[in-house]
Amino acid sequence: MIKPKVLVIATYETGKDRGDVPGELQYWVERENLDQPIKVPGIDHPLLTNGKGLYAMISGTTSRSAIQMMALAMDPRFDLRQTYFLLSGIGGGDPHRVTVASAVWIRQIVDGDPAFEIDSRETPASWPYGTIALGATEPGKVPDNVDSAPAAGVSDDGAGGVGRIVYRLNPSLVDWAYQLTKEIKLPDNDALATQRALFKDFPGAQQKPSVMEGDSLGTDHFWHGAIMTRWAEDWVRLYTKGTGSLAVSDCEDQGVVLAMQELDRLGRVDMKRFLVLRTTSNFVMPPPGVHAEKSLFDNLASSPGYLPALDANYRIGSIVVSNLLQHWDRYENQVP
Repeated sequence: MIKPKVLVIATYETGKDRGDVPGELQYWVERENLDQPIKVPGIDHPLLTNGKGLYAMISGTTSRSAIQMMALAMDPRFDLRQTYFLLSGIGGGDPHRVTVASAVWIRQIVDGDPAFEIDSRETPASWPYGTIALGATEPGKVPDNVDSAPAAGVSDDGAGGVGRIVYRLNPSLVDWAYQLTKEIKLPDNDALATQRALFKDFPGAQQKPSVMEGDSLGTDHFWHGAIMTRWAEDWVRLYTKGTGSLAVSDCEDQGVVLAMQELDRLGRVDMKRFLVLRTTSNFVMPPPGVHAEKSLFDNLASSPGYLPALDANYRIGSIVVSNLLQHWDRYENQVP
């Protein structure tokens, strides 16, 4: 029986696992010497381990990542009931709250996909955008039961509904990880400072890279721009009843956490052992004066925040991973 102590979940890799332009997995492979592959049916990329309790996998991007998480947990060779999971990925930062190359320990994951949507060219002039919560009839409102969305927005009755929208991660574990890492100084450079300067009216963007706690919005579509940012900020605020605010946008959190929730219900994993660390590789909107399409289609891999964000994710995540492994005699049966 294979019993990982810690499983790092990267959502993608570019090219090889070593020695080329990195994706989310590569720094973990290179710096933790993850050189022992394990093929798992239903998972595109082999799991990798160093034989010391640390494993890493690639889940795939968008909410389809849930499929590969389920495939792993249903493989009879694996016992994941005491495994700690770290989703280690990059994402887009909201310049109102965070700057590029920062690290965010996620407290709440909000699913942004279940929605009605009208093309912006057809929305009423009084609407700020054309995305409406299921069960509502105009933007800026959500159903009374904000934790879940009804099927097609018409009823909470019966089977087959959309289900949960907000997922709250184990607050004590999230805060434990944050306390371990909050004083770590993240690298800064002239290119990042130049990018920050373009957002002169955004206090969050003006800060140097740092470690923080925040909330993420997961959507299958890669959205971008000031108007979509307003929608995303409203969506997170409304669905969390004002307790949360958008820090990071990504395409996988909602899929992975859905799989984790169902696997916990089946007794295959322990949701209380699930962490998400998102580092910001770019902003979710362009700086003032730049068109959204120009900003969206810039080459992410050559942007100032891409490599620093990947480095920050390993730099911060590895501190937590190392602590869990070094004190396994304590954390095997007791979650921090």
